[in-house]
Amino acid sequence: MGRNRGTYTSGTVFAIISSAVFGLIPLFSVPLMNAGVRVTSVVFYRFLISAIAMSIVMTVRRTNLRLTGKEFLTLVFLSVFYAITALFLTWSYQYIPTGIATTIHFLYPVMVAIIMYVVFKEKTSKTTLLAILMALGGVALLSLSGSGANSLQWQGIAIVLVTVFAYATYLAAIHKSAVKEMDGLKITFYLVTICTVIFAINCWAVEGGFSPIPDGRSWVNLLLLSLLPTLVSNLTLIQAIKRIGSTVTAAFGCLEPLTAVLIGIFVMHERCTVGQIIGMVVVIAAVTIVILKPSSQTDA
Repeated sequence: MGRNRGTYTSGTVFAIISSAVFGLIPLFSVPLMNAGVRVTSVVFYRFLISAIAMSIVMTVRRTNLRLTGKEFLTLVFLSVFYAITALFLTWSYQYIPTGIATTIHFLYPVMVAIIMYVVFKEKTSKTTLLAILMALGGVALLSLSGSGANSLQWQGIAIVLVTVFAYATYLAAIHKSAVKEMDGLKITFYLVTICTVIFAINCWAVEGGFSPIPDGRSWVNLLLLSLLPTLVSNLTLIQAIKRIGSTVTAAFGCLEPLTAVLIGIFVMHERCTVGQIIGMVVVIAAVTIVILKPSSQTDA
C-alpha cells in the first residue's frame, strides 16, 4: 500500500510539473514569431535543439538505443501526433490569444477518457459524460465571448481543436503501446529526433527553407522553449504516465491553461473577458470531475 501511495504521489508531482512547464510555450514562442521567425521554423528549431541536447545526454549515459521494429514504428506513430500538437498549437497563437488557445487545448483530458473508453474499452461513467458536456460548454463560452469574433478567430479555434485529438492520442498511445516500459529518456530522445526530421521536411515543403534567428534575445527564447516545455515537460509526462496512467495524468493538466492565461494577461497584456473567465472555469471544473472519479474507474 505504501509503495502504491508513493508511486501515485510521485506520478502526481511529475504530472503537475509537466503541465505547468508545458503552459510556458507561448511565453517563449510568441516573441519568436513576433521577431519574424515563421511558425514552421520555430517548431523545427525547438526540436532540433532538444534533439541535440538529448543526444549529449544519451552519449554521456551510454544508453543502448537499439529498437525492435515494433518499437520503432510505435515511436514514429507517437512522434507524428506529438508533431501535429506542437505545430498546430504554436500556429493557433497567430489567430487567438495564447491563454484561450491553451485553455481549448486543455480539452485533451476529456478526449483521453473518450479514447480509453472507445478504443480500449475501459469503463466510463455518468461523471465522465457530465465532464464532456461541461467541457464543450466551456469551449463554447471561450469561443463566443471574445471580442471581434471573425473568420480568423474561428480558424484559430479550429486549429487548436486539432491539438486536442492529437495530444490525447499521443497520451493514450504511450500508456497502451509497445514502449510503455521503455526508459523515459530513450523515448524522449527518439521522440524529439523523429519530430526534428518531420519539421525539417515540413519547413522545406511549406516555406522552402528555414527562417534565420534574428538576435540574441530570440536565441534565449528558443533555448528555453527547447529545454523547458519540450524536454522537461516530456520527460516528466512520460514518468507520470508510467506511474498513474494516461487519463489521470491528462487530468492534472489543469496547470497548463492557468499558466498560459496568467502569462497572456500579465506578460503579453491580453484582454480577458468575463465570459472567457467563466469558460475557463467551466473547462477546469470539467477535468476536476475526471480527477475526482472513483479510482476504480481510472486507467491504471
